[in-house]
Formats: sequence, C-alpha cells, structure tokens
Amino acid sequence: MPVRPTATLDRGTLLTFQERERALVEVLRRSGYRSLEGVRIFEAGAGNGYNLLQFVQWGAYPGDLGGIELDAERAEYARSHLTGLRMHTGSAEQIPEEDQSFDICVAFRLFSSLHNEERSEHIAAEMFRVTRAGGLLLVYDIRRKRARNRDVQSVHPDDIHRWFPKCRAHTEHLSLGSKTGAVAARIGTPVFGALSLLPPLRTHSLHIMQRPATSAFGDEEAWEAPAQTTSRANDAQSAG
Repeated sequence: MPVRPTATLDRGTLLTFQERERALVEVLRRSGYRSLEGVRIFEAGAGNGYNLLQFVQWGAYPGDLGGIELDAERAEYARSHLTGLRMHTGSAEQIPEEDQSFDICVAFRLFSSLHNEERSEHIAAEMFRVTRAGGLLLVYDIRRKRARNRDVQSVHPDDIHRWFPKCRAHTEHLSLGSKTGAVAARIGTPVFGALSLLPPLRTHSLHIMQRPATSAFGDEEAWEAPAQTTSRANDAQSAG
C-alpha cells in the first residue's frame, strides 16, 4: 500500500495540528529559541516526515535534521520530500547517531503504540543519549484513549518519569479527541477553539523535559521544571 501524506486538508485534523504546533512554538520560545536556524533536531518514529518538515518551515535546515522510522516506505517518503534529511530505517531502540549530537529530540505518538515496557525504556534511553546536555526532549502522546481501541495505550506522567529517570518533566494537556474534534470542526473553528480550552476534553499531553546540564565536575545537574504543572498521574480514565 502506498504511503499517504498526512491528511491536513481534513478540517478537524488541520485544527488539531495547528493547536499542537502553537503549543510547540510556545515551548520553544520559553526555552530561548527565536528561530530554528542551525538547531539540530531528531525525531524518533518520524513517520512520513510531517513534523520534520514543520521544523524546516520554522527555520531549521534539512541537513540539521534526523529521524528514524520502522516503516521503510514511510522513511523513503520522508527522504524524497526533504532533501538532505538524515532519515534512518529501523527501530528507535538503536539510533545510529553520535552521543549528544542533537539540540532537540522529539517523539510524537510513538510510545502509545508500544506494548512493551522494555522497548519503551530502550527508546527513551536512546533519545536521551543523542540529546546534548541542556537540550530539549519533547514527547507528545495520548493520555486518554477510547476503551475499544486496543492498538494504543495511554501515556501518563508516571510513565515519562520512569522512562526518563534523569529528567524532570513538565506536562501540558491539549488536543481534542478525534471524534469530538471532527464534530466541532464541522460546526466551526470558534466552537473547536472553545472546546479545546476545556481540560476534560483534552486527550493528549505534551511532556517537556530538558537533559540535565553537565557541571564542571562532570556531574549532571537536574533541570528545574516550571512550578505549575497540568499533569495528573491518576488520569487513566478512558474517553468515549
């Protein structure tokens, strides 16, 4: 089956992506970035390269971007649409990049597709390894899923703390569920925006971490997360 591009012409999908992208921009700005020019970014589970292309639109050079994707056809699609991109085919459990070679490492809806604790731990360790000291690690994933959907699992702050034990995480909730978002989008953008402001309807989380900086003594200094957090460890209820 040929690889399909991300369906951004669907109104609900488009509005969801725009909301997520605004959240990402805000995180980057809070982290001191005003442009991604010269910033090295890696994505674990990069799919067809949609997110990496977004970083290019924000100023990153394709040659500064890397990714890994298990599906060979999706990886080739990304390479063909982003000249200079270092896209690897394989599992993110073994990322063929040097230690601390990227400023930012991201994963979008990757961990929710894994049903193996050991694999999740290995991928998190690899993401941590390729991120420079003081660099950002961003994980966007499902926090609440439909009970009937057995293909994915929810990802909670406790999971993030377990997989990235050396990082302190700040968690922000966003994104309407696909069905709610589709209905709201058909009614109109203002309705979609209004519903997006209601925390109980947000089905995804953006987990924001910074790899601890290395001190002059070679020790890793813990990053102080923002005082206020929207994470809830007991948010394990399934959404209808």
